[in-house]
Amino acid sequence: MALTVEQLYEVMAQLPDPVFILSELGDYVEYIGGIEQQSYQDGNPLVGKMVADILPEDKAAWMMAQIRAALDSGQVQVVEYELSPSEVKGIDTDTGPQGVQYFEGKIAPLPSLYEGRRAVAWVIRNITSQRELQQRLKQLSETDQLTGLHNRHFFFEHYPKQVAAHPQTGLIMLDIDHFKQINDLYGHQVGDRVLQCFSRCVKALLRSEDLFVRSGGEEFVILLPGLAGVALRRVAERIRLAVETMLVDPSLPELRVTVSLGSTDVLPQEEASTVLARADEWLYRAKRAGRNRVEHCVMR
Repeated sequence: MALTVEQLYEVMAQLPDPVFILSELGDYVEYIGGIEQQSYQDGNPLVGKMVADILPEDKAAWMMAQIRAALDSGQVQVVEYELSPSEVKGIDTDTGPQGVQYFEGKIAPLPSLYEGRRAVAWVIRNITSQRELQQRLKQLSETDQLTGLHNRHFFFEHYPKQVAAHPQTGLIMLDIDHFKQINDLYGHQVGDRVLQCFSRCVKALLRSEDLFVRSGGEEFVILLPGLAGVALRRVAERIRLAVETMLVDPSLPELRVTVSLGSTDVLPQEEASTVLARADEWLYRAKRAGRNRVEHCVMR
């Protein structure tokens, strides 16, 4: 059984996601659907208005570029964008979602002319919840849950950009001395507190741009953009001293922790694996020399 025009319009009016009909000049021709109020504000007040009049200049220009791309190519354009209700003039911002929302838009060129103008159907889907979930999952995949530091995966992902952005960079590899003995003597819960206390102690000495990661077990890595040579060794020595004097647990005053460190400059365009291998070598020199010390590789 074919639907009547009235039935078809009734179906479209009940669509949970909204559809805007927009002309090539940027005027809102029609608004359809969008009844899912927890995801959308009512777009009906925008009908008859111009994109340039209701959106910030940069977002209006971007939106018009997407409309032209769909019309010129004759193909559906798929985009993702963010928009806050407060940025849209003329809608009721007291209802619907609040704050920055993330949307997927599908822009389809329409075959008919509207008052002699080409037009598109801009179908909107609110993807804020999915995006937030993706961000949480990404954060979990990049974060060490015990210490809250980034992990080895995050380090390798961000290393190239950090090194390329600075004329000089330094790297420090750290390993907590006799950590297995701490676990054996005090138990793994105390061992976990040692790792957490150590991480807080070291992080407090670093700059916001420094990349501090737990690479595994009791081993950590710090990438320090803009620092090399004597300055790098000075930072490593400051960390060593701070760890030596930190108090892990007031109820265990006899529990003292030390750290061995290997530091090295990073050469331009040097692979992360090469730098880590060199820092690891100098870290073990520090351990063989008695631990609780810094060994710095002087690049010639």
